[in-house]
Amino acid sequence: MNNKFRERLVKALADKNISQLELSKMIGMSQSVVNNWCTGKREPSLNALCAICKALGESAGFLIGTEDY
Repeated sequence: MNNKFRERLVKALADKNISQLELSKMIGMSQSVVNNWCTGKREPSLNALCAICKALGESAGFLIGTEDY
């Protein structure tokens, strides 16, 4: 993945008015893990990416930057 994921995750959270803490609770991971994704320090596993997509109602392709709306 690349910076597109970080940018699109941060934007999706802002657009949906969901905090990092709220997302972490929705997907069953710690807030620090979500923060690492939002700051570009780490990338999610495939399972985590699927959970993020389900929680935010976004496609994986959109979040990782291979497709646009």
